[in-house]
Amino acid sequence: MSISSTSKPKRREAIESQPLPDGSGLLFDPVSATAYPITESALRIWQYCDGNHPVGAILDELEGHYEIDRPTLERDSLRLLEDLRQKGLLEAPPVRE
Repeated sequence: MSISSTSKPKRREAIESQPLPDGSGLLFDPVSATAYPITESALRIWQYCDGNHPVGAILDELEGHYEIDRPTLERDSLRLLEDLRQKGLLEAPPVRE
């Protein structure tokens, strides 16, 4: 299942995140012992991945920080979230019956 603008992404609790001095960050998965460097904007998105913020609300927050048009912001953010999901850094969304 892919991420959409109504999804509420939630980071896996085991994933460690570390902000770096330049504003970017590092995500570390202790299960696979893999580190993932991320940009400052990706770190900001990661911080909103608490399972309470739908992607649309995350985009609303990001619009105030970046000078980018909404369609590009949405496309890039969804691409990042899908990448994080495929790497197993986000929890699987609940299955609807």
